[in-house]
Amino acid sequence: MVPTVSLDRIYTTDEAAERLRVKRRTMIKLGRDLGSCSVIGREYFFSERDLLDIWQAQRAMPTNSQGRAAKVGVFVSDVRLRHSLQRLTQKKRSRK
Repeated sequence: MVPTVSLDRIYTTDEAAERLRVKRRTMIKLGRDLGSCSVIGREYFFSERDLLDIWQAQRAMPTNSQGRAAKVGVFVSDVRLRHSLQRLTQKKRSRK
């Protein structure tokens, strides 16, 4: 028997943009850039996990009292790691 996994709530672009308090176009751009959205036809949809991935990717770097970035270990989200690995494994085009 195949185990069933229920989907989180699915948001339209407008609902997701309202939830993260950004514009519709910004929501689509963030979702596409991070690979954190689903596309059906011309419509974009976002799950709870997609919204969390986008939120984590937008976190600000911590700073010390002089305003410079503090030296902390960088957390690489699953989405960013996947994109980095894809870029590294893609075959480079030869110039003609």
